[in-house]
Amino acid sequence: MTAVNQATKVLNFLEKGNSLTSKQAMSRFKIKNLRARIAELREDGYNIGTTPVTFKDTGYQGVAYNLVKRTSKRAR
Repeated sequence: MTAVNQATKVLNFLEKGNSLTSKQAMSRFKIKNLRARIAELREDGYNIGTTPVTFKDTGYQGVAYNLVKRTSKRAR
């Protein structure tokens, strides 16, 4: 799978309102370097936020990525 296909899968997942950790990206999409895919999406202009997470079962600390919705300004 190419990096472009991986980034597209990540974007489609995030656009549905989901958040995604590197562990989830590996198990769902076989993406080993989620941080690189997120960087590519950010370069393309997508506003992707992060939330700190700790997994209870392993103690793993990382981040969950999510797509930040832009608010539109209404004309008055």
